Amino acid sequence: MRLTRPTVERRGDVVRLSTRVTWEDRQRDDDVIAHEWPAALADDVTASPDAALLAAYPLALWFAERRLAVEGDVCPRLADGVRTAMALGHEWYPQLRPVAIEATERTPPVPNASRGERRAAVCLSGGVDALTLLYLNTRTVPVGHPARFTDGLFLFGLNTYDYAGGVARPERLAAYEAQRARLAALCEATGVTLLTAATNVRPLFPTYEAWCHATHSAPLASVGHAMTPRLRSLAVASAGAGLAPAVVPNALVDAFHASHALDVHSAHATLPRLEKVRLLAGWPEGLAALRCCFMIRVHDGPVQNCGQCEKCVRTMLEFLAVGALDRAPFPTRDVTPEAVERVAYADSLATRIFFAEVTPSLAAQGRDDLVRVIRRALAHQQMRLRRREPWWRRWISRGDAEHAETTN
Repeated sequence: MRLTRPTVERRGDVVRLSTRVTWEDRQRDDDVIAHEWPAALADDVTASPDAALLAAYPLALWFAERRLAVEGDVCPRLADGVRTAMALGHEWYPQLRPVAIEATERTPPVPNASRGERRAAVCLSGGVDALTLLYLNTRTVPVGHPARFTDGLFLFGLNTYDYAGGVARPERLAAYEAQRARLAALCEATGVTLLTAATNVRPLFPTYEAWCHATHSAPLASVGHAMTPRLRSLAVASAGAGLAPAVVPNALVDAFHASHALDVHSAHATLPRLEKVRLLAGWPEGLAALRCCFMIRVHDGPVQNCGQCEKCVRTMLEFLAVGALDRAPFPTRDVTPEAVERVAYADSLATRIFFAEVTPSLAAQGRDDLVRVIRRALAHQQMRLRRREPWWRRWISRGDAEHAETTN
């Protein structure tokens, strides 16, 4: 894979950073990877080869390109970090083979902002993890400290269904704009500047599996690297404690997307999800911006969270577990066993962990109707996993269990 030197150009009311992708090991026409910002941010965007590398390396990894040649200078720290991230990806998903990175020429370093000190930003979607990260930062880091968030970055285009035929779908843009307005109100209340951008990276991946396994936080970091005239650091919220690295490896990978120009890091990797929900439940301004919904189908009217998709249902269960569902912006004030049964059988380790985490609290509240459904779903998923294991691993697991019984 070869990447042309990125270019920045003004197109009407947007500024566009783009790089052309030429495939070397697969029969496919050239693609263009592009990020876009409102034209008002033109001075904050630079033609960064680092941004191009981060946007493209997951594609090269997934499609088994033998090399990734970038026109321009790639930060040595970032190049080394991406190699490490690819090696970790290979450990988790053996089909992903690390790709050789080549920088074809040297370019001057990215200049610092001419308008003062560069700023600290947080990736701000409106989900539980991102909102909790903003909440704790504004309460534990004093104004003026280099780690205090001054900017929140909100992206369009991270969902497969945001585009149709390479064109943004109007209903998805409307949903994005509605959430942008909520986040703008929250940012005004917390003294943070909301930055918006769009990317076309997601449709270049053939499947959801490819996106999840190969990208991690690379697309977010790519946009951040393109804004180094303005930003000095970018924080990405971790999904929290208890999640196996093979499920949500961002906490391990994010730091490898940093360069000497931009610090990228994952935050609160050890903070349990339910603790995040408890904190958020006491923050009305944050709850007003909460949007965890997949919302693949955009509903009529001002629907903030559909209350039916898998992510909505498990988030509602978490608020129910901490006694705060009546404060959260969902269409119902309770969760039915039928709703849980409809989504709890999703074949995902993350789903299993999230549902298992709320079970003790629900049991303590006497919600045996929900606990029964969750435990039945977890048992079903465990049985499916066991059937997929090779016979020798099942034999070892059974031996370990028998040994534990005899020694306890």
